[in-house]
This record gives sequence, C-alpha cells and structure tokens, in this order.
Amino acid sequence: MGLHNRPYWRDRDPESGSDTWQGGPLRLYLPKPGPVVLVLMGVCFAVFLVNTFMEPQTRIKVFLTLGLVFPDAAEVWRFLTFQFLHGHARHIMWNLVGLYFFGPPLEKQWGRRRFLAFYLVCGAFAGACYLLMCIIWPQFEDVPLVGASGGVLACLMACAILFPSMRVIVIPIRWVAFFYAVLYLLSIAHDRNLADGAHLGGMLAAALWIWLFPKVARAGAQAHGRLQKGAWDKKMKAQARERAEVDRILQKIHDEGINSLTRREKKLLQDATRQQQKEEREIYRA
Repeated sequence: MGLHNRPYWRDRDPESGSDTWQGGPLRLYLPKPGPVVLVLMGVCFAVFLVNTFMEPQTRIKVFLTLGLVFPDAAEVWRFLTFQFLHGHARHIMWNLVGLYFFGPPLEKQWGRRRFLAFYLVCGAFAGACYLLMCIIWPQFEDVPLVGASGGVLACLMACAILFPSMRVIVIPIRWVAFFYAVLYLLSIAHDRNLADGAHLGGMLAAALWIWLFPKVARAGAQAHGRLQKGAWDKKMKAQARERAEVDRILQKIHDEGINSLTRREKKLLQDATRQQQKEEREIYRA
C-alpha cells in the first residue's frame, strides 16, 4: 500500500472526520482544538512564561506553594493548581502536544463541561496517586508534584478506549497506551519515579471514568428508582386504606345517622373532605 492510500496521510474533513484526499500533496491531519483545550493550553503556557522570568528561588517558592506536596495535601486547591505548573521546556512541550492531539476528540465527543470535568478530575486523581506513593516511599514526600501529565495521559487512555482505530503517526493508539502503562509500572518499581505514579494514576482514572463510573451511576439510578417505586406503592396503599375507612364511615352514617360517629371518625371525614376539595381546585386551575 502506498503512502497516499494510508488514512493518516489523507486530508480529513474537520467536521465529519471522513477522508477527502483526492491526490496532490500529502499532508498530515492536525486536529482543530475546541475552546476548552485552547484555554487549558493557553493557561499552562502563560503560567510557564511567567515562571520563566522569575528568579530561581522565587520559582522554587511558587512550586512549593502551588505544587502538590505531601505535608500540605490538606490544602485542596493544590490538586488543581499543580496541573498548570511545569518544571522545564520539554515538560510543558510534551504536555501541550499531548493535549493538542488527544483533547479535541474527547471535547467533541463529550462537550465542553464534561471534558473539562474529566480532565481536571483525572489530573487530581493522578495527584492523589502521587501522594499514595509518598506514603510508600516517604523520602520523597517533600518533593512537589507539578505538571499536566496526569490529565494529558488520561486523555490518551480515554482515546485508546473510545477511539481504538485512532493512530499515533502509524502506531495504533492502544499499543501506545499499553506501552506507556508498562513503562510507568517499571519506572515506579525500578527507579522509584513517583511522578510516573501520577502518570499511571491519570491513565487509571480515565479507565475508571469510562468503564466503572457509568455502571455505578446506572446502579444508583436503579436503586433510586426502586426507592421511589417503594415510596409510591406505600403512598397508594395508605390512600387505599383511607378511602376504605371513609367508605365505612359513610356507610355508618347511612345506617345509624351522623350522631353515631365518634370524634375520631368525624375528624377523619372532615380531613378527607378538605383533601378532596383541594384536589378539585388543583384540577380546576390546571
């Protein structure tokens, strides 16, 4: 098969994603980022530029203040702020490249709000995995975690699950995701690289988001439905008992007269009358 026949070398319709190559120069398809992806990339790059012009000591202070550090894990805002800090140029470059390629398909699939929630939650989960690694290896607990890698690798894993035919250059995306997962496991076990614990945590969070959370949500909805049905059945049974009691009182009035009613029976009949009048007014207004 020639290069011109390969789908990743064809021009694509940015809306439908269909191949449109009809000959002529070969061009590699580049995605069109959505608003959320552009904002995330812009904020990361702007923060990096600001840090670039800081004195080294000031930059370290920023990382210790806004990065995710085990002793200060109770400061929950760090689970958000650490995702927009980067230590060096290669760090932010690869994260922006990954977000550029793997973010747009998810934003288009899920919409802006759901994609943003997915990205930030998976990034925070990656940070939690890093803190767990710090418990296992406490000698690293004072080293701050920074970077968007957790959220970016969550996007990679989500694309591997949702779009298995997607390729990274010529490599199927599922192979890429498997390669990185194995690489990070080996890095954690052999090199004690806790940052790779965060990377692996982001990938795990994406898998849980796509495979587990929908099942939990469905189970919760079914349980809620059963509770509602049980409450409705209970209400219907109570109303049936009340109607039966009212019928008995009316029959007693017919047989023995209204003076034969007890105080409780009179009150129950009055309450039933008021309830019927209320329902009739509501029907009339409707």
